[in-house]
Amino acid sequence: MSPHLRGIRHAHKSRKGGEKGKLKTGFRVKPGMTLIERSTMTEIVAKVYRGKREESVHYGSVAVVDKQGQLTHYVGDPEFFTFVRSSCKPFQLIPLIETGAADKYGFTPKQLAIMCGSHIGTDHHREVVMKNLDAAGNKPEHLKCGTHVPIYMTMAGSFPQNHENEDPVRHNCSGKHSGFLALARFLGEDVAEYLNPNSRTQQMVLEAVAEMFGYPKEKILISIDGCSAPNFGLPTIYTGIAFMKLANAVGQTPRRVETLKRIKAAMTEFPVMFSGEGRFDLALMRTFPGNVVCKVGAEAIQGIGLSDPAIGIVVKIHDGNQRALYPVCLEVLKQLGIKGVDESEHLRTFINPEIRNNMNIFTGHIRAEFRLKKV
Repeated sequence: MSPHLRGIRHAHKSRKGGEKGKLKTGFRVKPGMTLIERSTMTEIVAKVYRGKREESVHYGSVAVVDKQGQLTHYVGDPEFFTFVRSSCKPFQLIPLIETGAADKYGFTPKQLAIMCGSHIGTDHHREVVMKNLDAAGNKPEHLKCGTHVPIYMTMAGSFPQNHENEDPVRHNCSGKHSGFLALARFLGEDVAEYLNPNSRTQQMVLEAVAEMFGYPKEKILISIDGCSAPNFGLPTIYTGIAFMKLANAVGQTPRRVETLKRIKAAMTEFPVMFSGEGRFDLALMRTFPGNVVCKVGAEAIQGIGLSDPAIGIVVKIHDGNQRALYPVCLEVLKQLGIKGVDESEHLRTFINPEIRNNMNIFTGHIRAEFRLKKV
């Protein structure tokens, strides 16, 4: 073990500065450590094979927490700094519900579910986002997420025929943005400023994120996401804590508990809305219906929360390559003793993903290779 790894107890502070408990991180990150020194804490979590010989490797970090927010297992550096990216979306929905905006505009569980996710831009997804916009008096031109080729087309290798790539409603983040716009409208703010980090809308989102992740608001690094919304930088482990809370409705107030139950119910009832056919989040939700909530983020971060057992998991691939993320996530579940991964038809293509060339000839595969360390 690296000389930087020491058994310590790390204070887990609330936003008011009070101690909420202790996080057994199992190691110490010394102040002023250089990137080179910190790199000694990284570990290989996946290998890429060409034929029978490894060709490339991916480094990463994993953190597993229990219902008390205590670290129980890890790989690499559980406090590796990263941005949460789209894995944060379920938590960005909280103010819309707790202000009463969701009820005022009559958002159904299906409509809430698409606000939690990164949809693939099908006609069905577009229809639901349009209903979200219409309900709050907003229009597609209000969306500031930008445009891209819809994910379902990219996955199928097809090309836009009717300018789908110019439609912001088909952007994978348009559901989240429709929620932001509804909240801004409800608060009486200028909807043109709904992504302004200093707006009341985004300050309420930041407050909710800080509370759910259990990390001081003033320490969260604010940056701009790919969809132009504010995004949040903080140590990896806190994403695991947030997903544990979501899966088990762990909140500081009765209102927060009910909000988390509502978000989880929407996600579990309509997983296609916040994901899409052929995607990992949907496959995992279908494998463990009602027992798991999960959300992937760009640059290879994945949050997973289970209710039985009551745990939270976060996986981060350090180089941001998504191809290694899903086999690592599934290997974590298997090493934790979660039954059903190998038997799931939904997860089959994610366990040891095949690599094929342009002639569809099998050339190799990706395999997760690590051992969880128990604290």
